[in-house]
Amino acid sequence: MHAPGAAALRVRLSPAGRARWRSRRPTRPGCRWPRRRACCPSRCGTPADSNADADADADADGSLLRTRWVPVEPAPAPAEPVAVLGRQGDLPVDGAVHYPDLDALAAAVADGAAVPQTVLVPVGPEPGEVPSAVRAATGRMLGLVRAWLGEARLSGARLVAVTRTAVVAEPGDGGPDLAGAAVWGLLRSAQSEHPRRFGLLDLDATARVPQGLAAALREDEAQLAVRGERLLAPRLLPMTAAGSVTVDPDPEDQLPDPEGTVLVTGGTGTLGGLLARHLVARGARHLLLAGRRGGQAPVAAELVAELTGLGAQVRVVSCDVADRQSLAGLLREIPAEHPLTTVVHAAGVVDDGLVEALTPERLAAVLRPKADAAWNLHELTAGLGLAEFVLFSSAAGTFGSAGQANYAAANAFLDALAQHRRAQGLPGLSLAWGLWAERSALTGALDAADLARLGREGVRALSTPDALRLFDTPARRSASRS
Repeated sequence: MHAPGAAALRVRLSPAGRARWRSRRPTRPGCRWPRRRACCPSRCGTPADSNADADADADADGSLLRTRWVPVEPAPAPAEPVAVLGRQGDLPVDGAVHYPDLDALAAAVADGAAVPQTVLVPVGPEPGEVPSAVRAATGRMLGLVRAWLGEARLSGARLVAVTRTAVVAEPGDGGPDLAGAAVWGLLRSAQSEHPRRFGLLDLDATARVPQGLAAALREDEAQLAVRGERLLAPRLLPMTAAGSVTVDPDPEDQLPDPEGTVLVTGGTGTLGGLLARHLVARGARHLLLAGRRGGQAPVAAELVAELTGLGAQVRVVSCDVADRQSLAGLLREIPAEHPLTTVVHAAGVVDDGLVEALTPERLAAVLRPKADAAWNLHELTAGLGLAEFVLFSSAAGTFGSAGQANYAAANAFLDALAQHRRAQGLPGLSLAWGLWAERSALTGALDAADLARLGREGVRALSTPDALRLFDTPARRSASRS
């Protein structure tokens, strides 16, 4: 009830022994973020709710959540020792002790130096092309996280990654640092797996690390941004309450252009196929479904026959969208009489594992079909005058799902890319989905025990009709350009 604007608190009780009860409080809009991880996406989805069936007919607008940053005050606390890793001038912090790297800090502690309660590490901009920069930044942070967790002498300290403009905390922030945003996704999962061992701090271009930082990060706020003299923390709020979007008065204007081509990556996958059917029902008549297996996908022939029977012209192609040349060739084949008007990027893979078990190779393998492909789509379509550019992201990037640090990094990148596009005046919308009831290649391995565990955490699967209704809702809003 300490959250700004909180009006209700739902508590789930379960037996915990004789005359004892355990309480679990699901995340709700406006609560401190994240507390209990519920699968409610930051751009689109439904809040976890034990009355999911009763809420199925609720207004979809109230189910759309968006991350907003609100001012917070650090709790009064005595000064704590702070250390900084990296070169002396990389991150000036008054009173901090600087060490060139983690090994130097560990050696100093072994020689009798006091163990710092907070250790700051700057995450600087990476040179090179964006996909390479993302892999370099996340790979470097993954190595540091694993080394940090293996250093027993620092088990009581918190490692805080310090980025600059990796999150959009205020309207004037502009486009985020995409590599830094991916680092945030990775570390959110590390926070879930190892509570109080990691923190995230984002500065603007000129801000310094504020006094009282250690106290703020060691309370409930493990993720903070500094803008001017203010500390800001993320909250989930309904998009309408956030005042960021308005419903188009004429939804008919937002139907697909029947003469335009809609490109769906991962188009023969479970979600891609459901979306393709939905788009045709809304009036799309020219679909280009791209996937790694193309027409060899098990459902491809059946899907094409179904959509053709509904009056659509459908092409299913084998294309590795993460391969820039292959994607460029595919885009050149789109006929001028049916120009590309909509892109929906729904491709992705998972390779789950605790952060200690991840490797740079496993990280890159998950980033490639999500982040690399999305960047290619962004660059190669930037001058085509698209009406919609929609990214299928995941709540894993927002909440930092345990065991999915690589997947969280990839999806945090997608969320940041949508913001990057909007800052350039281009359409961009990232839908951070939770669990769909319809099983896909990403969720097909979940068994009854997995689903029960997710249920205990407050996660309820979205039915296909509800999910597609939510897909339509932001498509009729100005959110893709605001």
